Amino acid sequence: MARVLVLQDSGINESLALCELAAVLGQDGHPVHLILGDEERDPRRAIRRYDPDLVVVPCPVAGHERALADAALAKEASPDAVVLFGGTHATFTPELAFEPAVDAVCIGEAEGAVLDVARAIDASRDWRQADNLVFVEGGELVRNPLRPLVPDLDALPMPDRALYFRYDFIARLPWKKFATGRGCVHDCSFCWNTALREMTEGSGTFVRRKSPQRAVDEVLAVQASHPLRRVHFSDDLFTVHPGWLEEFAELYRDRVRVPFTCNTSVPLTTGRTVDALARAGCCGVAIGVETGNEDLRARILGKRVTDDAIRQAGALIKDRGMELMTYNMIGAPGERPDDVLQTIRLNRELGVDTLRVNLAIPLAHTSFEETAFSLGFLPDGAQGAADLRAAELQVDGGDRRALVNLYLLFRPAIHRGLPLGLVRRLAQRSPTALLQVLRLWGVHEEKRITDLRWVEGLRYFRHVGDPRRRTANYVTLI
Repeated sequence: MARVLVLQDSGINESLALCELAAVLGQDGHPVHLILGDEERDPRRAIRRYDPDLVVVPCPVAGHERALADAALAKEASPDAVVLFGGTHATFTPELAFEPAVDAVCIGEAEGAVLDVARAIDASRDWRQADNLVFVEGGELVRNPLRPLVPDLDALPMPDRALYFRYDFIARLPWKKFATGRGCVHDCSFCWNTALREMTEGSGTFVRRKSPQRAVDEVLAVQASHPLRRVHFSDDLFTVHPGWLEEFAELYRDRVRVPFTCNTSVPLTTGRTVDALARAGCCGVAIGVETGNEDLRARILGKRVTDDAIRQAGALIKDRGMELMTYNMIGAPGERPDDVLQTIRLNRELGVDTLRVNLAIPLAHTSFEETAFSLGFLPDGAQGAADLRAAELQVDGGDRRALVNLYLLFRPAIHRGLPLGLVRRLAQRSPTALLQVLRLWGVHEEKRITDLRWVEGLRYFRHVGDPRRRTANYVTLI
């Protein structure tokens, strides 16, 4: 059978979609092996030793440069192997097929396409006939038809978590993530979901869910063999189906009994959904605030949610005894420092327990990026999300330093109740380099919400490095 190698950069980008792909391939008899390049003394030698027939390279936005380097390494180490790209950047940038080390690009969900390629290689047939592939022939880009979206997620085999658990620092981590579905019902301008929904229109139902029983079984399978003290469900929206959630709550409470965290949205936070979460043993729920400026939130970010609705959702979560986490964005096109102060004030009113805050990143192929260009906040030729680790704004409205400083001051301003006048002065006058130490505040918050002990966190991050290296954070694509 065709031997498949997954070549990835770091364990920080552990992908549940890749685990599902590996399970599909394994069920068909194709051995699958993962190499994390950053964990190998000699990745080239490791590739040669495995001797793959097919190399799958996940290519996420902001990780595409590393993916191209890995593809070149794979082609050098195993020149006869087919090198296949997949993931967010690959899906929206099929021109990557022109790169010398890339034999083809997989668009969208990868299970069927990669399985067809592996079967064709095994049978010495033309693997280029597989749907969802883009490749170059005669100097021209050839786009095969899109196949239907996977209609029944329960029909997929159980995810092959051993793909990553062969690395001890991942296997031993008692915080582990799971996914119960694919797709999102919202149209936020800064997310790929809208573009992917449009791309796959007519290919099947976009928002799909595993059954509650299947979702619980996946957790139980990991719990039976590996440390598990805290679970995180990585779905874009964990509460999208209230009836599903109520059935899940009973099963999870009775059979798993491990505290978990999840993501939802303000419109989907109701008395019914938070009651179900609390019954299941949820300890923390994340909602998107993004900005305290309602007009900016609706007009630029595509979130037509009022401050009052956010307050009501936050109160529902906290009243049921769960911690409240908010997602916040600083520096969207047109945002000014005073808008960020409004965001700080709103988070204080919410009594937020844990904060996620990011500088505005116009991810490629989103309407957010288009808006940033059209309004003149991105220079011509800029590459949105070229580097997620950059501690500076990619959009520039003239308040760059103050906005970056507010990003660094955000947590202490909320949790320590600093006077907003003082926060404004510090943002305007402080050297940004001096405020960088405040990043450590985020480390403390992440430790608490993940329930990791210091030695566990240090062991993990000794391998993966800066958590801002995470790029493969989209559960639908590899």
